[in-house]
Amino acid sequence: MQIALFPVCLAAGSIYSGAAPAASSIIPHSYTKIAIGTEWFSWESTEPATSEAGPRLTLTLSADNFHRYERGAVFGLEGRVYGGRVDFTEGSESDKTTETTSDYLGLRLEGLLGYGGNRTNIFVVLGADTWQRSIRDYLTADTRVEGFKEKHLIVYGKLGGTVREYDYYTDLGFPLPFEISAGFKFPIFVSAMQDLDGSTAEASLPLGGANTIFIRLSKRFWMKYAVSIYSEFYQIDNLSESLNDSVTGDKESIKRLQKDISIIGLQLSRRF
Repeated sequence: MQIALFPVCLAAGSIYSGAAPAASSIIPHSYTKIAIGTEWFSWESTEPATSEAGPRLTLTLSADNFHRYERGAVFGLEGRVYGGRVDFTEGSESDKTTETTSDYLGLRLEGLLGYGGNRTNIFVVLGADTWQRSIRDYLTADTRVEGFKEKHLIVYGKLGGTVREYDYYTDLGFPLPFEISAGFKFPIFVSAMQDLDGSTAEASLPLGGANTIFIRLSKRFWMKYAVSIYSEFYQIDNLSESLNDSVTGDKESIKRLQKDISIIGLQLSRRF
């Protein structure tokens, strides 16, 4: 019985060994990566005058075939969870400010398609960034102001390119000691849901957005590790918010001039 099984096992092993090169030729130099990091988050709004700033923690999982040497299609998938508590400051007509904190918990998903090889590529990205922003209760000079929650969703696209580090020369004809990825980021759909006082009112806020830029610098070490610095921006402007009270049905319009969100992050990753 053992002798009879030996040819079967040998044949199965040869089939598997033949399938492995075929799979690697379909998706050459594909890797999965896990990364942890921190990012400095900043939110500025001109009317009413509010600002938020503080650190958030990030955990990222991704898969890609960026490190192929032959030219062809490239792909990438990335998911990032982030959260943290930042400082919240709001101005008033009497030039007095109130201070509290905001809690953030969010999820960002991106899918990338492009063309490249030999250390360079061009790509397009479709992404979605959704988060909950919880403003804690705070005190003014004569009253206590209840906090509120907002749920934001930004669907966006990216158009950019990457040049990877190389010991000798890249496609551009000169050595590069690090990897750089940069391009334009443009909003496709931006919205928010606001819980005003816990259970009595909600507001659906259709928002507008402006095109911005993104950039990322990475440096590999010990072959499988890399450290990255990245910066991204959201600019949401020309806001017209229509609040609908779920109890009374009354409507209230609020106009805000502009909100700027900037993110500067540091990340340590390992590929598998």
